[in-house]
Amino acid sequence: MHRFLSVLPFLIFALILSGCTHTLRNQNLGQGIREHHEVTAKYRNLIIDPNYHYYYAGPKSNPDAVMGLDKVFTVQSKFWHQIDLDKNKEQLEYWVRWGDRQSVDEGFAARYGGRYQGAYILDPDGKVIGDWWSKKDWGIFEFPGDNVIIPHPPRYIDRGTRLKIDGYKIN
Repeated sequence: MHRFLSVLPFLIFALILSGCTHTLRNQNLGQGIREHHEVTAKYRNLIIDPNYHYYYAGPKSNPDAVMGLDKVFTVQSKFWHQIDLDKNKEQLEYWVRWGDRQSVDEGFAARYGGRYQGAYILDPDGKVIGDWWSKKDWGIFEFPGDNVIIPHPPRYIDRGTRLKIDGYKIN
């Protein structure tokens, strides 16, 4: 009996831990973004993928991020705005030129040195489903159902400020 009682705390801990991982797995979060120089070059060279729908977050004149998603996906978000870059290529050109003229303190990831960078967007299985061009080095994506994506908007956060986005607290 004494031996069982000494093992009991470890069993309880293991059960709690397995419950936590199960909960995280059920949230259907994507694997985020994977930075890649090819995506950066694609945007800088104004290449638009015909298999993608494009969206931007933030002000149209100075977005925090632009993403292209496989056309099979439906976006659920009031923060991302669809834009037809085939018909508005000059908008992409403006974003690229303007993005290179901003100062580092305008919400850029410190390691980006004031320049937008490109990345692939990954689903929960690690499959590339789109691309990302942003001043931020992170992206959060939920997949609540088949071919549905909820991209959370990237936001600039001042030190010491708490921000709540779609029910998530971010410090």
